[in-house]
Amino acid sequence: MSWFKDVFGKDKVMIASMYLPPLPGSPKYRQGTSLAEIIEYTRNELQHLQDGGMDGVSIGNQQNWPYEVGVGAETSAIMTRVITEAMQGLSIPFGISIFWDDLAGIAIAKATGAKFVRGVFRGTYVGEMGTMNMNSAEMLRFRKTIDAEDIKLIFMLRPILAKSVVDRSLLAEVKDCVWGSKPDGFTLCGPIPGEAPTLDELETVKSNSKGAPVLMNNGANPDNIGDVLKVCDGAVVATHLRKDRVSSNPFDADKVREFMAVVDKHR
Repeated sequence: MSWFKDVFGKDKVMIASMYLPPLPGSPKYRQGTSLAEIIEYTRNELQHLQDGGMDGVSIGNQQNWPYEVGVGAETSAIMTRVITEAMQGLSIPFGISIFWDDLAGIAIAKATGAKFVRGVFRGTYVGEMGTMNMNSAEMLRFRKTIDAEDIKLIFMLRPILAKSVVDRSLLAEVKDCVWGSKPDGFTLCGPIPGEAPTLDELETVKSNSKGAPVLMNNGANPDNIGDVLKVCDGAVVATHLRKDRVSSNPFDADKVREFMAVVDKHR
């Protein structure tokens, strides 16, 4: 039995990827937007997901375009306050995802009571942000130092907007990560933003994960979710659940309910 059962109450899990509005310090932030407005927006998003029956939510700073390698102190501080206040009275399990600062993600998770962090955690990548150098040894030691070993780390394979500097097969990536980085779970991205991984790729990760749960990171919809759940443990879902299926739009509680009704038929 995976840790999913303890956190989400199920072995097959759907996690919504919730994007906070552009935050102070980011180029898209609308000057004059108060923290109270950001908290209210976040609260409404979380309420839609909980009311729609979503299993969990990953809260992130995806709208802080363009992304930094290592976020500023203002991002960690503001996210901690926003999430803490927005979650008051809600029961949906939640995690953190910071583009791109996994140490900050672990710290925010500790401060807010999050159950997991979805991040890269390992490897060296080049791409739109320049060079990203992630060190799982540092991440695991930091988690232990701040007494946060109850927070699960879901390792993102093939992260967006970047490419590993070492050209290895997906099989080698998974086997090396399991042996060297001790992940609590995996989430597999498609080869480019907006494109889902294949079922064969998900099967490769799952069959070599040594029992760690595996999620599809993008591309889940009512038409493919049954097949996805046959080969892995769930999916991270975003665009399909939003109004007009536009990534920057708010969640639609009716779409969430409709999607989860299909999911429940397959698990």
